[in-house]
Amino acid sequence: MPSHSMILAIVVSLLVIGAAAFVYVTASVNAEANREDAIVSVPLIAGNADAFMRALAGAASQHVTDGNKITVLQNGVEIFPAMLETIASARHSIHFSTFIFSSGEIPQKFADAFSAAAKRGVEVRMVFDKSGSKGVSQALMDQMRKAGCKVNWFRPIRWYSWAKYNHRTHRKLLVVDGTVAFTGGVGIADEWDGNADSPAHWRDTHVRVDGPAVASVQAAFVDNWNEATGKLPIDEKYFPTLTPAGETLMCGIQSNPVIATSAAQRSMAVLIAGASKRLWIANAYFVPTRPFVQALRAAKARGVDVKILLPGRYHDQPAVRRASRRTWGPLLAGGVELYEYEPTMIHCKIVIVDGSVTSIGSINFDPRSFALNAEFGVVALDRALAKQMEDAFVDDLRSARRVTAEDLRRLPVHERMLNIFCYWIRAQL
Repeated sequence: MPSHSMILAIVVSLLVIGAAAFVYVTASVNAEANREDAIVSVPLIAGNADAFMRALAGAASQHVTDGNKITVLQNGVEIFPAMLETIASARHSIHFSTFIFSSGEIPQKFADAFSAAAKRGVEVRMVFDKSGSKGVSQALMDQMRKAGCKVNWFRPIRWYSWAKYNHRTHRKLLVVDGTVAFTGGVGIADEWDGNADSPAHWRDTHVRVDGPAVASVQAAFVDNWNEATGKLPIDEKYFPTLTPAGETLMCGIQSNPVIATSAAQRSMAVLIAGASKRLWIANAYFVPTRPFVQALRAAKARGVDVKILLPGRYHDQPAVRRASRRTWGPLLAGGVELYEYEPTMIHCKIVIVDGSVTSIGSINFDPRSFALNAEFGVVALDRALAKQMEDAFVDDLRSARRVTAEDLRRLPVHERMLNIFCYWIRAQL
């Protein structure tokens, strides 16, 4: 029988090894996330939005489709009924992938809707991220599987593939019958219910997509499904011929973890570099690397109105807020306007450029989205859509407090030290 000293030595050794691995992974990812400095530079479009979309697609290795319609849905009060109604209308297939599927009233409604669809003969495929959806109850899982839903975990931790566990899917995708899609920032949990009317109900944005661009959302789901199951759902009915539904030019950004820069990272770089008048950003997890800070300052220096809306005291990841603060000094010194949303957690991931181009999706401004996660977003050229999003942004600013350099100077020393530490481990937050 091993002695107490031997057991203690083993425990200490394991802790040291674990700490060393954490430091190594954190340092490696931080280094990867700083590899976009050759991309973030000067304006690309100078008012030519069509050229911008072509440049964006080329830089992100994606393609642009015309003839789309994008319907903006604000907060759970609009988002959840629209998604549930579309699920109820499904005729042959539902493909769903999410980072967060929790337990509660909203998850139960979705479980009931998915189960009802499966029982009436609809093929229901679902991918839940093992890390983000760890709060889902076994009862909900059993209900959906018993009804005929094919539910799979994205990268559950296993001893032979533990290194992959840190690479999550952060995508939020719903595709019904291959013809209608939803994507954005919303997870399936009670926090997203309501209308951002209390700290318990978050502020977020989702979109419904109709038209040829639905195929790009479906492709992102197929990517997740293939990773989770090793199978490819490529039947013709999942990728039907899609007819024009509107006049919006759209580029779907499908991003996967890579050693160099990801599509998510490059798309954000192009959005910043392309701004010539206005660059308005709302992002829940805003921890820009030094090159992105420089790019935002450069945009301001060339006359762009740069505003960034962030969560305030209601933040589900306080360490991320601390890491974010570490970047605020240089941004404020460069004239970038920072605002903290006060009523509740703001979970949006939105970029609006020059009143004509809008990015909405799951992509955060942090190393995890840029280097570790599978992400998806849509970038749309549509002035009416951009105007709608700018109006919502201005409305959110009315409930936000502007951050000043004095706010940072007033922080106690221990707060500043915590901010530095959180910034260093930002890739693991």
